[in-house]
Amino acid sequence: MAKVNAIDTHAHLWSNAYLDQLHENGSEETEIAKGMGAGTSPEEMDKRLKMMEKAGVAQQVLSATPQSPYFGGEDKALKAAQMINDTYAQVIKDYPGKFMAYGAVPLPYIDAAIEEAKRAINDLGFLGIAVNTYINGEYAFDEKFFPFWEALDEMDTIVYIHPTGKGACSPMVNDWDLEWVVGAPIEDLLAVLHILKSDLPARLPHLKFHIAHLGGGLGFQMQRVEDNYEDWDSFKHSPKETLKDRFYFDSANFLEEALKLSVDVFGEDKILMGSDFPYFQNEKYTRAAEYIRNAKLDDKVKEKILRTNAEALYHIKPND
Repeated sequence: MAKVNAIDTHAHLWSNAYLDQLHENGSEETEIAKGMGAGTSPEEMDKRLKMMEKAGVAQQVLSATPQSPYFGGEDKALKAAQMINDTYAQVIKDYPGKFMAYGAVPLPYIDAAIEEAKRAINDLGFLGIAVNTYINGEYAFDEKFFPFWEALDEMDTIVYIHPTGKGACSPMVNDWDLEWVVGAPIEDLLAVLHILKSDLPARLPHLKFHIAHLGGGLGFQMQRVEDNYEDWDSFKHSPKETLKDRFYFDSANFLEEALKLSVDVFGEDKILMGSDFPYFQNEKYTRAAEYIRNAKLDDKVKEKILRTNAEALYHIKPND
């Protein structure tokens, strides 16, 4: 197919100043993010843009996850969130037409998180809010956070769900150093099930959900999940039908068979191109787009995944 100017909906950027702030606030995970080429120096940005051009990626949607600003108490967490959001606003200004962003918020501090979400969306023009699956020892969709999700629903926005890297809090994962091997997609899958178990889509009729990594294998388990709804009342509404409504899944999985399954299960309008930059760079960054272009799918479906589904979700006009 002709090379579509793709929108990469799953990419990360962290300035060194932001990572230093997180470390000072008590995060123990920042060192892994340093030296990955995901910073804001002219050299790092130039290399990023060259990879995008080679892969036929017109724009990236930036997020701070999993390096989210949850640490150090409310004031420090808010300062860190403001720092990375201001960084994204500057990057968007400095590189016109190349970047968009999901905002970061200082959860678990609900009032501060709501105010920073409003600033990110209303003042900075961001697409939505990115959160981790697990927040300082608490699950993102625990009922205590409902006021935050309710506020986002009132803004008619998008929540982007990304793994924390805690191995779903399971010794079966963490004792074997599998946090990022399989722990991350397991967290994606469980987060969606938490959303469904909490009946949030029915309770929050305007909120849209963007889930990383093709939902972490959820499509493969969909019939089992649906059967548990039908036979065991495990959910209040049909998971299969609910997921076809306001859920979107990015393609940062890179296996053609998984992509085709996800199209079949979730629908061709619900899959978004994603790379997981900077964890995949150079040839593997190009692969993030090329595996879609080369997939045994109709060209119109590929175009939807690479760009037009994101345009619809983000309300982007085709000529923007």
